[in-house]
Amino acid sequence: MGILERTKHVIRADLNDLLKKAKNPKVVLEAYLDDIEGVLAEALRLREAEDAELGIYQSRLRDVQSAQKTLEQKAKTCLQMEDEELARTALERKFNLQEDVDELSREISQRNASRDILEETVLALKARMAEVKRRRREVRFRQQILQARTELQHSLQRLGSDQDEPILTEAHDEMAAWESRIQAEESMQRHDLDQQVLRLEMAERRRDREAAIDKEIDRLRTKNPKGKGG
Repeated sequence: MGILERTKHVIRADLNDLLKKAKNPKVVLEAYLDDIEGVLAEALRLREAEDAELGIYQSRLRDVQSAQKTLEQKAKTCLQMEDEELARTALERKFNLQEDVDELSREISQRNASRDILEETVLALKARMAEVKRRRREVRFRQQILQARTELQHSLQRLGSDQDEPILTEAHDEMAAWESRIQAEESMQRHDLDQQVLRLEMAERRRDREAAIDKEIDRLRTKNPKGKGG
């Protein structure tokens, strides 16, 4: 699933590294948000399409199962009328439909697995988007603090106050504490996102393994048709 690779790419980008290298952090974050929104839009489109396909297969399965019930009821009626040959014909048609039921059930199972992966993808992207928006607010706030600190320093220098050093030292300490808090929050969120990506990868591997098993079962059935009935 290409969308999964794109999701892992945008989620695993190191925000701290991007911001450290950026001449204009705000521009970098805006571009990063655009990337996330693009991947999210594609994931939502795929999820919607998957839901539509899943609905079609579920409807087909209900129709086939309904046809089986109708044939079974017909067989019962035929037996009541002592027409065993017609009852056998109805039951044979019912059993023939079982292959369709099995195939549709497998398809629905795989569609559900794909849908679950897409749902996890959407949640991971939304979480990352929320994080980037928070960092964007923090960058703006930091720029405001730096601007205010610069203006304060200039004002104190013009006044020639002896108290400027303690005030600037306190402002510096507050800034350092604020940055430490951001780094701690970033580390925690990074761990959560890594866990989400790991769940996505595990779900994808499970889906691929189940698809491979279904394919092998179909191959074996084709090779030995009599094996179906034991």
